Amino acid sequence: MKKEKLALFLFVDAFGWEILQKNSFFLNDKIQDMRKLETVFGYSSACDPSIISGKSPSEHGHWNSFYYAPKTCPYKWLKYLRLLPDKLMNHHRVRSKLSSWIKKIHGFTGYFMLYNVPFKYLPMFDYAEKKRIWEPGGLNQGESIFDELQKKNVNFHTHHYGQSDDAKISKLETKLKNQSIEFAYVSMGGLDSLMHGVGTQDKKVEEKIHWYDKRLRKTLEIAENNYEDVKFYVFTDHGMHDTHSIFDLQSAVASLGLEYDKDFVAVYDSTMARFWYFNDNARNKVRTLLRESGRGRILEDKELKEMGVFFEDQKFGEDIFLMNSGEQICPSYMGENFTPGLHGYDPKDKDSYAQICGNSKLRSDLKSIKDIYKVMIDEMNWLLS
Repeated sequence: MKKEKLALFLFVDAFGWEILQKNSFFLNDKIQDMRKLETVFGYSSACDPSIISGKSPSEHGHWNSFYYAPKTCPYKWLKYLRLLPDKLMNHHRVRSKLSSWIKKIHGFTGYFMLYNVPFKYLPMFDYAEKKRIWEPGGLNQGESIFDELQKKNVNFHTHHYGQSDDAKISKLETKLKNQSIEFAYVSMGGLDSLMHGVGTQDKKVEEKIHWYDKRLRKTLEIAENNYEDVKFYVFTDHGMHDTHSIFDLQSAVASLGLEYDKDFVAVYDSTMARFWYFNDNARNKVRTLLRESGRGRILEDKELKEMGVFFEDQKFGEDIFLMNSGEQICPSYMGENFTPGLHGYDPKDKDSYAQICGNSKLRSDLKSIKDIYKVMIDEMNWLLS
């Protein structure tokens, strides 16, 4: 006997509007409506909490991963690892293993990764996402859809970190066959990972989307065999840009003759750099360098407020330097090598746009990824009706 209702929210990371348009075969006979959505400025650490809460980073408290806070940094002991050989300690497998150990030692349940932040500087920075956001009580500030589902006693399923897309989908399908859930939110990261490595134009991208098309058709078939009424949505948090040039911003700043942690502190992300200053000399020198570089722009407070990423206490940076679309800070604290595909540029660049599509008519007021929350609330209420 079939269960009555099911709402499926299937998150394919980096499956942006432009990528969907180029691969219009994707579930083409299943999708009835789609919308182009503006993303939130930042990386997935900013976008994902915004999707599940309907709030901006300045409201839910998640933006970039690392922020300057030497007094609250919980892993100050990492400074001793600076004595070990860089070749060993900067290897991605070593960093990944260390990240897992730190999570266990400090009881972090959220997504935690050291990336390429130098060990000598890590004690200066705290980490924003200590808790798993995909469950009730996961956000730094406010509530998410999972809090709402729990309060309304809706049986829901979410994905787990560290699993392949196929494993995540298989686990969902088991729940569908058992008819043990009414609402599912499953995030898949394979496409994002692939495009970081090959860009958006490689034939492997189309092959990957064909894989999602085939795999999710099977999931929808299982859902329809076990539920009378199935509503599904496929959506994303951002698009993907092809990168074409690099800027060694760290070396450029080092040439100014300033001392890190005495004159200034910085986090060099891949598409932006964030600075905190301890004197006017450092502030003036760095700002002059950034403005004359031609590689990007310093975001003014007005623009940060419009983007929803303004923090009065300058927690995430006194100056935010955003790179031009397609240009990469390299090396950065996110990696030492050139990356063919990146996101985290201006949300209004065409390749930044996200999307949502589904098997029913979408609301007319969907403009931003934050509005996906409205759809989830609607479907929760539908389940309860």
